[in-house]
Amino acid sequence: MSAAADTAERILDAAAELMATRGYAATTTRAIAQRAGVNEVTLFRRFENKQGVLKALGERMARRQAGRAAEHVAPSDDARATLLAFARMEIEGALEDDGLAMRLAYDAQSVPEVGEAMGAGAGANLAGLAEYLRERQEVGQLRADVDPAVMAEAFFGLTSSYVIMRKVLGLGESPVDVRTDEGLEQLFDLFWSGAAPKEARHDG
Repeated sequence: MSAAADTAERILDAAAELMATRGYAATTTRAIAQRAGVNEVTLFRRFENKQGVLKALGERMARRQAGRAAEHVAPSDDARATLLAFARMEIEGALEDDGLAMRLAYDAQSVPEVGEAMGAGAGANLAGLAEYLRERQEVGQLRADVDPAVMAEAFFGLTSSYVIMRKVLGLGESPVDVRTDEGLEQLFDLFWSGAAPKEARHDG
């Protein structure tokens, strides 16, 4: 990574930490620069203003969303493995963001520039995954009697609940660490048992 790219990432990391705890409106460019160990001029040179930082954060979060990943995944006969990988990416990304996405989603309701910078956000993530699920239904890899949008909501309901319970409700660690393969598969299989065709529910 180049020095410029490293500096940009440090600024984004600092902004993510501050916005997750303080919210967008209460986070200043000065505070972001101080947390990142740079001066404000450097921040302005890289991102122009606070909204530019926010837009870059939104783009970084989107790269780790299942709906975005689904647009680029190659067709596979193993929908379970693909969806399990999506679940891992969603949970790990949300935990690394430390509640930022949830805080920004809340701020977007009252701060117009947050809503504008985040764009379609969660809606686009949901739509992208629903389209992938629809395609898998058409080739018989998923049960066809459930609306793919409903199936996508069930998927995100499971992955999001783990993060919300810890980042919002502060319930601490799960008895089974969801970041491990065993813990993640236990969570994912709650979704898979309802989404897979009957004959495939116990595969894998």
